[in-house]
Amino acid sequence: MTAVMAQMFAGREPLNEETVFDIEFTDEHIVDGIYCQVQFEITPRAGFDAVGVDWGDGTKQDWPKASRTMAHNWSERGRYRVRLDRRLKWFRFTTAYAIYTGTSNVRAVVRPYVEPIMWGDFVESAQGTYCGWRGLRGTVPKWGKSITTAFCCYQGGTNLTGGFPKWGPSFTDCTGVYDGCSGLGGTLPPWPKAMTKCDQCYQNTLAEGAIPAWPANVESGRMCYKGCAALVGAWTDDPLLLMPETMNGQEGYVTDHDDVVSGTGEALRALFYEDWGGTKIRE
Repeated sequence: MTAVMAQMFAGREPLNEETVFDIEFTDEHIVDGIYCQVQFEITPRAGFDAVGVDWGDGTKQDWPKASRTMAHNWSERGRYRVRLDRRLKWFRFTTAYAIYTGTSNVRAVVRPYVEPIMWGDFVESAQGTYCGWRGLRGTVPKWGKSITTAFCCYQGGTNLTGGFPKWGPSFTDCTGVYDGCSGLGGTLPPWPKAMTKCDQCYQNTLAEGAIPAWPANVESGRMCYKGCAALVGAWTDDPLLLMPETMNGQEGYVTDHDDVVSGTGEALRALFYEDWGGTKIRE
């Protein structure tokens, strides 16, 4: 895979070998006599038995493939930059505990502040990585070149701000990526060419302007733009292109039109319906 990657992107911008995030602990998470343990799920890429981790506090280690649950303890308040090396395939935040020093007794479940900094170009999945993490904040960094799915990656990240970065070239599944990220906004990038699923992708965000063209093999876009009131147009007004026959719902029927554009601007809904109330589908 490494040789293939190097050949694919030869002559282009340098590859990012590390996946990076910042984690910050305050009095909410660590006080005298209390340390914080953060837990993750993690998987190395095929052919590797471990993932290298720099925890940002002077501790570095190879986390073995045999232990899917990864954990680290921080005892001092502050901001730390964590780096995962090129052997990483996928990781996900799971939970964090404030624990009494010298014991394993949990004082409370906590959520340290986390800011995504960079995706590595060898990472293959961002599925659920930051999903539902209440301490998530900052902006969304550029996607890695090898990521194929980011299913619900940032879902519920209400404190994220800024815009939507361009999708990576390997994406196939964009389901729920930004669902509920009510602080993210701006114009939408083109869909990746290989994308087939995007259910709930931009639901309840501040996305604005026109929706981009569907890729040729799109299969499902249920609730993709639901609640995006600032979306007011589309790349076309052709009903057959707005709702292609390939787009099927989870139950195997053509996706309900209102599922896709419910709660968007009137001008966009008018492209999907002949009447303002949205009861007669354009044909």
